[in-house]
Amino acid sequence: MQRLMACVVAVLAIAQVGASYGQTRYSTGAVSNYPANPCFGPNLPFSVGSAASFRSWYNLAGLPNVSRWENNDVWGSDFRDGANADMEAQGGSDITDVYFYNGHGICQGAPVATDPDFIFVCSTNGQPNNTDIGASSRWGNGNGRLKFAFIDASCPMDLVSLGNNWFPPFQGLHVAVGHSGNATHDTLNSQTRGGTFSGYTVGYTVDFGFTTVQLFPELPATWAWMNAGLIDVQSQVCAVAIANDATQASAENRRDNERVKSPMGRPSGNWFAWRWICS
Repeated sequence: MQRLMACVVAVLAIAQVGASYGQTRYSTGAVSNYPANPCFGPNLPFSVGSAASFRSWYNLAGLPNVSRWENNDVWGSDFRDGANADMEAQGGSDITDVYFYNGHGICQGAPVATDPDFIFVCSTNGQPNNTDIGASSRWGNGNGRLKFAFIDASCPMDLVSLGNNWFPPFQGLHVAVGHSGNATHDTLNSQTRGGTFSGYTVGYTVDFGFTTVQLFPELPATWAWMNAGLIDVQSQVCAVAIANDATQASAENRRDNERVKSPMGRPSGNWFAWRWICS
């Protein structure tokens, strides 16, 4: 089923200092509605607004938005590998350079290395709604172009199972971020985390004529998440970032230094480097 996009035109009174970065395209997917039948609840009232806040900073930075789907229009198949899934022309997560997701994941009580990580949406299309990231997500392969996977959800990047769940999706993917936790130490639905993270990834400076004010410094994706990822989380939740490249040194360099507005070249190799900070 084809999805129809509504376009919104915003008039901005304050201009950003600097150039437009049209080479980096981005998409967002946000799910707030999780009815108990059939999606088990609870609703996440701030998810759609969080994605809107994320877009606001990218729009100010001049990054083109490819798609912005909400609720029933975010499909499980958007995150699963395949020509009619993550490459679906209007909504797939592998058709843009950056994809930001805000919605449910699935937490285990006490995760172990063999437990999967999940993205869990609620749609009548593109089912099943749950996507096992390690088994089904492959980003950057074929014609895929995703460089930055930003998964703002419950437990989609558990530290104990990174090797099983997050090494396989890197098929050209550069950097991914998410949360590690469990059923009693969880990521909360937040009004501010997504927008704060977004602002840090692109930076923002306002020119008042007589002076300039930096609202957000532009940070590499990993450090942006280390600064914003622990907003509105319970104790013992970790903000995690992981990167891939050909050598240990290059993977660590990419993890710590790659920026959304100036992405590095395509990675190749089997070295992974990750970083985390915990509440």
